[in-house]
Amino acid sequence: MATVREDNIPHVVRTAADQRQKGMYSATIGRIEQVNSTIRLLRLYIDNDQPALRHLPGQYVDLHIPEIERVGGFTITSPPQTAMRLPAPTPSTTTPPTAATFDDPYLELAIQKSPANPPAAYAWQNPGDIMNAPVRFRIGGNFTHPPMAFSMQEFQSIDNIVLIAGGVGINPIMSMVSAMDLQGAKRMGGLPPRLRILYSSKRGINESGKPEEVLFEERLSAITAKRAQKQDDVDFKYTFFDTSQNASTGSEKKDVPGNMQVLQRRIAHDDLFEALGPENKRQNTLVYVCGLPAMTDEFVELLRKAPGMEEKRVLSEKWW
Repeated sequence: MATVREDNIPHVVRTAADQRQKGMYSATIGRIEQVNSTIRLLRLYIDNDQPALRHLPGQYVDLHIPEIERVGGFTITSPPQTAMRLPAPTPSTTTPPTAATFDDPYLELAIQKSPANPPAAYAWQNPGDIMNAPVRFRIGGNFTHPPMAFSMQEFQSIDNIVLIAGGVGINPIMSMVSAMDLQGAKRMGGLPPRLRILYSSKRGINESGKPEEVLFEERLSAITAKRAQKQDDVDFKYTFFDTSQNASTGSEKKDVPGNMQVLQRRIAHDDLFEALGPENKRQNTLVYVCGLPAMTDEFVELLRKAPGMEEKRVLSEKWW
């Protein structure tokens, strides 16, 4: 009998055991940003007159596109805060009144070019052909921050978080980092006393022979620089591992904040152990790993067996 490759299994079948919200939401494609030749960002603006949307960092959407039978599965890259509809501040009584306004709530998705995947191919049409197009979605996924299996007491005890991403495995990690940054330090769901980000990716070359932007490199650098200037006792460090052959022409030349490091190599086992911190202080360490199956399996096995760690505190998701 022929073996079916995991990446050829439909999203809803592969994730059938995952938790999902019951409700479906309608939205409109309202913004399209080209990151590089293989990745583009879509914003789905959530339609009015629907129940308030709540999701956890790390979750995905089952995306339903009109006239396309196959359901798409795309990780939410924006933090939960952007999906909340917030009322405008109370108008001042000392200045001329203005009309009440609301921030438009949205979800952001990073979609990789994939002509053989109908939902992804739809999202890669000419932007003018899909702008303002209607879609529907459902929230799902178990790879979340905070972890679904943690009690409130367990989560509150965490003082070191390690986020490890390979390639487009950065998608759920980006949502987590953004959410923690917006929440701030010393607050539930916010930044822990110590945080380490390890992101490994290749830098593509465009048609002109110039290095392309890596997904979320600017956003992560901006958050890292912001944290370097804060005086909130958060030990925040971000390391980008550039694994492309043209690494010397890419991020190496860019200015980086003091708490950021750029290395032209793959993530090594010693990098993982350093991120975990001293063995006698790992009992409150939480790790997230997301990337291609081979990398994810290797790192998860190593991290779960590391002194001071346990299986429950190493969470993972594979990117197919």
